[in-house]
Amino acid sequence: MPSRVYLAYGSNLHPRRLEERVGAVESMAAVRLTGWSLRFDKRGGDGSAKANLRAAPDTGHVAFAAAYRLRRDQVRLLDAFEGWGHGYETLPIAVRLDGEEVQAFTYLAPTQWLSEDLLPFDWYVDLIVAGARFHRFDKSYVRQIAAQPAKRDRDLHRATRELSEMNLALHPTTKGDADHILVCVRLCASVKVTLISSFSSAFESEH
Repeated sequence: MPSRVYLAYGSNLHPRRLEERVGAVESMAAVRLTGWSLRFDKRGGDGSAKANLRAAPDTGHVAFAAAYRLRRDQVRLLDAFEGWGHGYETLPIAVRLDGEEVQAFTYLAPTQWLSEDLLPFDWYVDLIVAGARFHRFDKSYVRQIAAQPAKRDRDLHRATRELSEMNLALHPTTKGDADHILVCVRLCASVKVTLISSFSSAFESEH
């Protein structure tokens, strides 16, 4: 089946994250993109900033990406997830893989979707850091991503859901968050105790 090479540089970096969206993929290689800069300046629909690549020729800037081979039907699924035509557009990029030049593609934000006034959610940055570490990107590059200013997501259910795909922990940044999580933990514990008690009572009545 025809396939295309996709360059992931943001939250899709880790194969586990990508496969949650499009199914099993072939991880090919880490790619160094000279003359490109990783930015967090794409306006997301959730009110936060998303990752974006900016061309930065003759500046010494370098970005890193992971090359994945996707089937055509997987590309269509990814287009839907990435909001192709509604926030991101695809850009062909020629890269060298195993000594050969390959025509790949990635998603970039057009000018009308750029904003310098937004911050990414902390869980979003965590996803990118996890992917960068998985592919063993340059350590200074990983530190640069980890140091990106971010904000907490007030939608804790969304944050927990996004991080759970990667087995990453939600880190509360305020007492309010911590209290909310503690209530959830206590509620889950109480439900578990109730279920165990009910099961025990039913077991004793039958025996």
